[in-house]
Amino acid sequence: MTTAVPRRRRRADEPDEHPGRPRRVVGPVPAMDGRTPTAHDLLLLHCPSSLRRTVSGGEPLPAWARTLLRGNPWVTVRRAPAIAGLSPARVHCTRDGSATAESWIPVALHGPRPDQRAAGYAPRSAVALTLAPEQLPDRLEQLPEARRLGVPALAVLPEAAAVVESYNLSWGPIGAVGCELATGVPTTAPGSPLRLLLRSPLPFSRRDALLLRRRLHKLPVRVEAELETRHGAVSLAEYSTSPQVLTLHTPDGPELVGDPWFPRRLRSA
Repeated sequence: MTTAVPRRRRRADEPDEHPGRPRRVVGPVPAMDGRTPTAHDLLLLHCPSSLRRTVSGGEPLPAWARTLLRGNPWVTVRRAPAIAGLSPARVHCTRDGSATAESWIPVALHGPRPDQRAAGYAPRSAVALTLAPEQLPDRLEQLPEARRLGVPALAVLPEAAAVVESYNLSWGPIGAVGCELATGVPTTAPGSPLRLLLRSPLPFSRRDALLLRRRLHKLPVRVEAELETRHGAVSLAEYSTSPQVLTLHTPDGPELVGDPWFPRRLRSA
């Protein structure tokens, strides 16, 4: 069990060195609802300067990433193993001098251009807020009406919700739509697909998968859905076509398996 280290309270007359940035008041465990973030979760960092390309430091983030984080300190959890323990460099959060990085979360950062992609690690203590994909559909009403109705992938979200929920699946948008719902920043382009994460801890029949894929295909935007099992994710389109070998995306990399719910690795993908 991690014991929170008390920090000095800022006096009312003391200037804030980081105005406009979110504060972590009760620590990283409540910020994460007591769970470890998983792939596609969105993290709001109260200390974006603590993000690193590697846990040991090394190559700095590109200039575009540092600029983006200053105005929009959100990152996406990527599918890779978390790293426990402190960095050899003992990177501390500049916002909270008492915070220690007891574990490092693999994250990805996406810039406005397709070629602006960066992977790195965020210390657990720097997380101010965690949003899972399932929490994002309710945030659609917070977007301006012009975005909700004018961007196809956003406009079709309620219809997609009705389709998926008829199969009793817990779900949420990911990709550009998920980022826009979490941050409020316009990231969904007119031609963006609607990407969906479908939680399926128990086996989902191929017949239902085929019917679901056909219904989603009728929507006026391209829909890319993935089934998230306890062991990783598999494409709904691939699973529904009944191949003998499937690509299961796991934290340790893609694997070729016969059954994504009871995987027996055939070979690395």
